[in-house]
Amino acid sequence: MIQLNLIEKPSKEIISLEETKNYLRIDHDFDDVLILNLIKSTREAVESIIQKSIVKQTWEYVLTSSSIWEQGFYGDDYPSVFGDTMRIPLPKPPIIKVVSVTVGEDELEKRRYSIERMDSKFCLHIKDKKLFNRRNRTVIKIKYEAGIADNVENIPYQLKLANLMLVATAYQERFSYGQSGLISKGVKQLLSPFLNLRFF
Repeated sequence: MIQLNLIEKPSKEIISLEETKNYLRIDHDFDDVLILNLIKSTREAVESIIQKSIVKQTWEYVLTSSSIWEQGFYGDDYPSVFGDTMRIPLPKPPIIKVVSVTVGEDELEKRRYSIERMDSKFCLHIKDKKLFNRRNRTVIKIKYEAGIADNVENIPYQLKLANLMLVATAYQERFSYGQSGLISKGVKQLLSPFLNLRFF
């Protein structure tokens, strides 16, 4: 079992309703709810593309200690064991801080785990030999805050503009059923500095 749960969503979206309506040149309120939904969904789409949290949000990553062997995962993106240390790459980085690590019913003291940054990846290291038995199904819960910025004011403008452009495309094509895709060449160029050798 491996799952990622959003515990606390961003306190604000990275673009406001007002600036989005200005960008769209809309001066009425009839579509405000639609536009707010597009702002959120396209921001989530950007995060999915770049595999990062843009603005601070809290996640809980849940896995069993045996999931490493059950799933047969290999590579730097998956949990692994080295010697007496379990290494767990955390999704949706960059990590602002680890709030808690719970193994079974016990919350670990901070000295029993550490965070290591490896290029664009953030890995949690836990030293606990009892976790490494292949038959052990101990549940590990890692709660952490992640985001490129801890507040909206510090978000890179490229990401805000990409969000605006995606909202504009989605809004303009809201009645079209033959969409060729929302990701334009301009959006790709804006997002390219935030990609980790990911091509789309």
